[in-house]
Amino acid sequence: MNRITLFRSMLLASLTVPTSAYAQTDGASAARDSEIVVTATKREQTLLDVPLSVAAVSGEGMEAMGIRQFNDLQSSVPNLQIDQTNGNFVVSMRGLGSGGGNLAFEQSVGFFIDGVYSGRSRSMQTAMMDVARVEVVRGPQGALFGKNTNAGAISVISRAPTRQFEAQLRGRYEFENDGYGGGGFVSGPLTDSLSARLSFQAGHEGGYMYNRVTRRDDNSNNNMGIRGQLLFEPAGGGGSILFKAEYAENNYKGGNLTYNGLGNCVFCDQIRAASAAVGGPPERPSFERAQSSAYPEFSRTNNLNLTVTAKLDLGGGFELSSISGYQRLRARTQNDIDISPIAFSDSIHTENSSQLSQEIRVAGAVGPVDLIVGGSYFYARSDILQEIYWNGADKVLTPPIGPLLQGTARLPFHQTSEALSPFAAIDWHLTDALTFSGSLRYNHESKQARVAGEMSVLAYPSYVFIRSRSEALWDYSAKLSYKFGPSAQVYVSYATGSKGGGYVSNDSRLGLTGRVEFEPERARSWEAGAKLRLLDNRLHLNMAAFTTDFTNLQVSSFTGSSFTTGNAAEARSRGIEGDASVRIGDMLTIGGSLAYLDAYYTDYPGAACTYDAPAGCTTMNLAGYRLTRAPKWKWNSYAEVRVPVASDWALTGRVAADYTGASIYQDDRHPNNIMPGYTKLDARLALASEANDLEVALIGRNLTNKVSFSQSFGVPLVAGSWAVFVNPSRTIALEVTKGF
Repeated sequence: MNRITLFRSMLLASLTVPTSAYAQTDGASAARDSEIVVTATKREQTLLDVPLSVAAVSGEGMEAMGIRQFNDLQSSVPNLQIDQTNGNFVVSMRGLGSGGGNLAFEQSVGFFIDGVYSGRSRSMQTAMMDVARVEVVRGPQGALFGKNTNAGAISVISRAPTRQFEAQLRGRYEFENDGYGGGGFVSGPLTDSLSARLSFQAGHEGGYMYNRVTRRDDNSNNNMGIRGQLLFEPAGGGGSILFKAEYAENNYKGGNLTYNGLGNCVFCDQIRAASAAVGGPPERPSFERAQSSAYPEFSRTNNLNLTVTAKLDLGGGFELSSISGYQRLRARTQNDIDISPIAFSDSIHTENSSQLSQEIRVAGAVGPVDLIVGGSYFYARSDILQEIYWNGADKVLTPPIGPLLQGTARLPFHQTSEALSPFAAIDWHLTDALTFSGSLRYNHESKQARVAGEMSVLAYPSYVFIRSRSEALWDYSAKLSYKFGPSAQVYVSYATGSKGGGYVSNDSRLGLTGRVEFEPERARSWEAGAKLRLLDNRLHLNMAAFTTDFTNLQVSSFTGSSFTTGNAAEARSRGIEGDASVRIGDMLTIGGSLAYLDAYYTDYPGAACTYDAPAGCTTMNLAGYRLTRAPKWKWNSYAEVRVPVASDWALTGRVAADYTGASIYQDDRHPNNIMPGYTKLDARLALASEANDLEVALIGRNLTNKVSFSQSFGVPLVAGSWAVFVNPSRTIALEVTKGF
């Protein structure tokens, strides 16, 4: 039996496995002398040729550094910040993004998986698997990418089926927290015109938050994923059809929420006393907590994606492309809000959503003009339920409202949305060196929602709002780029982006305020940049300077008892960012990135008061105040060495440092809502044989065991107290990879 016949038998047998599941910067060594090809402009181009600020992280680079979760990406990309919050990830680009308080928020940074827009940020909370690359495009991208990309766009591109047989198995063990996992892929031809690829992974990440009360390690994670792809390419050419089906799960047990300051109130002392026998609660962030609840903490996400991508050669240099996508998301999160053994307040957040999308475009060239014309359709349905259980009747609270806090607040939210969006883009080559690029998109979107609150606490009135809204938004961009031969390019661009308005999903005070809607936000941005490949392609340098003005910026902030959502009047983000790598000889590569950001409100009347505002303050204008999640400085640096140790063996080593400046998490500016600047160190040591397609690697992340957090808010009704989500501790893993 030859290898292709054997592969066909293995793959056809294995493709039956997932049926039940469906029912239920660019790595340094990977780009030493060549450019990663990206599709950031909906055309295949090298990073050098794209007149945008783009970062590309190769799949090989991600695997080498042990990047498995989406939020690990931020250490590789300047001006990108990804934070865990109460229910969703919050993604910020150049200091601009959507807050995490409103569970129905769509992101200002669009997320795409193999060309399909994902409207729910919760879909980012599944482990990445068999990825070819991740492209991060910074700045407004509304004309090119469409809705909700007014701060940028992130695209994950999966590895596709191949015409040659290839397979890989990967296994690892993590020593610090007793984690383990494995995965791999098998790919190759089934017939002369049909190829397939099966990718799979599963793992357990040990908990890193020791719970003094339960004596368990909280925030452990079990994850799995499986993806099958079939690629049909007619023998005579003329087009292709790629079908992809993918299912993934991410299940956390126990939480990572802990105190960052516990107040001096009577109830605060009761919390201290409840765990005094085990040393009391840690009152500053650490990798320990003291918590237990009748509602065990967990977070579960499962995600199903179906995609069909078809291409047809129309002749004359024109190609028709179609991308059809379906996504189904199921998620449930349970948190102990008071973070203690006392039965006081627990929250359960459930989300069921689905979406259907279709994009069709035609691309080709007419003389010196490359053009793309197309349109997209998007339909989504979301059901979100937040339930908050209160047991305050016997609690001594500040203010003394314990008897009013006995019962359940139930906040169901249902929304459907539909959008239609035609677009066009051109690259007009004015000369061999000078190119004008322009794009235009119209987006018409309608939303219908039922927003309800079933209140039995705090004497808040129950409410039901049934609303509909419709919006028509235009986005456009213009760029001028000039190439100095094959190794240098400069460009200047102007672009707009927009994000539609919507509804507040989880504010228990809506029966009092009636403020159930928020308006669209708009972005307008100037950018200038340069991309250089020097010293015989040994030095790669990318630089960009930008300024972006936001109007009606959508914000969500904590007011002491709940998150409120609305529009800030205006904001501005400006700064510089760059990355560089240089190969010194044949064995050493060094590089890094640097980002400076000046992001602030230019006008924000009616905002909640800062913590140090004068007594009697009810609202204030935050003009001049720095935006949340917008650190002034971010940088990373690395050094990588490759040393031959035998005729076919090589030893590689890499060490990297990643710095994030102070991050403000709430507009009140209280010091306990600010994560001070910090640096994390990662390293990797590997021994590899190309002839045997074998690698053994030791991978360390956060080697100094730095404590940091990704979200902060005042603990409701626990006076003078704050809670934070603590980021992962040190991990050291041994990984073995074998190719076939």
